[in-house]
Amino acid sequence: MKYEIKFLMLLRVALASYFILHTSYLRAQMPQIATHAPLAAIPAQLPDQDSADDRPCFTLDGRTMYFGSRRQSNDPWRVPDQNPKWKWDCDLWSRVLTDSGWSPPINLGPTINNSGGQLNPTISPRGDELYYVNGGNPILWKARLVDGKFLPPQPVPGELNNIYALKQYAEGHFDDSIKMVILQEMAPDSDLRLRAPDAWDLHFREHLVQHLKTQMAVDFFQGMIRCESTITPDGKLAIISENFGKRGTYGMDGEGGEDLWLVKISPNGRWGDTVLRMDHVNTQFDETYPFIASDDRTLYFTSNRPCTTCPPGTSGGQDLYRSVWNGKEWSNPVPLGPPFNSSADDYGFSIGPDGKTAYFVSNRDGKSRLYQVNLRPEDSAIAPNPVVILQGQVTDATTHKPLAGEIFIDDLTEGKNQFSVYSDSVSGNYVLAAERGHRFGIQAIAADHLPRSERFEVPSDKPFDRTKLNLELTPVSIGAMLEFKNVAFGTGKAELLPESKLELDRVVLFLNSSSRKDKTTSSTTLEIAGHTDDVGSIADNQKLSEERAGAVRDYLISRGVAGGRLKAVGYGKSKPLVKGKSEQARARNRRVEMTITSESD
Repeated sequence: MKYEIKFLMLLRVALASYFILHTSYLRAQMPQIATHAPLAAIPAQLPDQDSADDRPCFTLDGRTMYFGSRRQSNDPWRVPDQNPKWKWDCDLWSRVLTDSGWSPPINLGPTINNSGGQLNPTISPRGDELYYVNGGNPILWKARLVDGKFLPPQPVPGELNNIYALKQYAEGHFDDSIKMVILQEMAPDSDLRLRAPDAWDLHFREHLVQHLKTQMAVDFFQGMIRCESTITPDGKLAIISENFGKRGTYGMDGEGGEDLWLVKISPNGRWGDTVLRMDHVNTQFDETYPFIASDDRTLYFTSNRPCTTCPPGTSGGQDLYRSVWNGKEWSNPVPLGPPFNSSADDYGFSIGPDGKTAYFVSNRDGKSRLYQVNLRPEDSAIAPNPVVILQGQVTDATTHKPLAGEIFIDDLTEGKNQFSVYSDSVSGNYVLAAERGHRFGIQAIAADHLPRSERFEVPSDKPFDRTKLNLELTPVSIGAMLEFKNVAFGTGKAELLPESKLELDRVVLFLNSSSRKDKTTSSTTLEIAGHTDDVGSIADNQKLSEERAGAVRDYLISRGVAGGRLKAVGYGKSKPLVKGKSEQARARNRRVEMTITSESD
């Protein structure tokens, strides 16, 4: 018995020692396995921040933000609002990112701002066109930025402003019609207007409220013009918030209340020749303040829809939501939750291209103000996908003058064209955002010039950065040469890899288009030249270069280019571009080129 007791005592000591040691081990490991501290929303850390500031929008390079504000302006041209309770109407302001952070706010001044209200700005991805709401008619205006100065603003061309004009006309007609009905109803009490004007006005308003409550389209006809907008990174679409009517009842087939709409932006700057409702996002409630992130797939917006899945205290009158484009449709919106959403009104989300600092407006402390949340790498469920910003200038290689062209981005990792952007016709500037972790091909095409292509890779494990890539395009002439930077083959083989067809197909379009427009080009012969590196024998490299040049020629012919214009030639390893035996040098020497050689017989 005594041995059993002694054994039990030893067992207890051993177990106690085990638990002490194990607990100490767990505590030692806590810094590695502990969950991260929750995110926090703090008042926006911006110089000279004011509670009258609205949410900002950003140029795609993230170096300038624009925002509307009713903050007081000391500029002599500014005229106070006639309403004594509203000291200033809304102006447009900007901040510039410097080495020390964001600059103090800069009033854009005349000719954009005036004694009226300018609000809801959005900037084109290149940063050279500012769009905003100016009140009155037309609703939507734009101002072009040239050499750091805004030119006089102009109404935005296209159907969208026409739709707004019709909406304003309908609202005015609807308002006048209701007032006429009320006056007829109150005609028997017309003497009341003389005896007690205040009482008559009170009864008039009571009748007005009653009529508004019973009119099926009151939310449409009495709704204010919003036109809160955001422009996709390729500059080809805008997403706006507006009440354009309810499906099956009136207007333009919306869900009711404020909806989000896709608006096409044509190359010549027209807005709204195509206006589409955004499915899977809109509800019978209000959807406002859209913001498309620089990854071109993450959408943030505000909605007053009831959140049945939100814990108490994490949903209020207005909440922030996130939806992602999967290539076919928008995902079901998900509330951002704390610290973005609260039991108060939270609205107007935006975030710069680096994905680090998110801004939004909230009245959680009783007064609306701009807040910020500093996101971390582990907050990928909230942040957009990380990108790299590529920007530069498209110019003529001979005159060095700017060119208006289209720059195509091919995702070589997935073997598909990703998108395209336009360079500015005045400055030649372009800017685009490419998703990290992919290989990309870039190809610039401009009228009367040979295409220019490059290849670049965006590692996924590096921080946000901006890369400059200027593109010089050679004018179409005898001797002009094009190198196919994104035409690739298997090692030691002559079969085109699928990714090569993306670039070659656009070269086909260019050649066929040139043949129709330019008699000189259509009467030239083109040499397709194959080159190899220095690995292997002269004979093997010569044969391989000929076969690769032939493969490109055959593909161009199969896509409609006249075979008589094309001659395939192999140069083996006899014409290297660079010297050296490094892999980088050899990769540079392995290439296929196309040269305009001479006029054909």
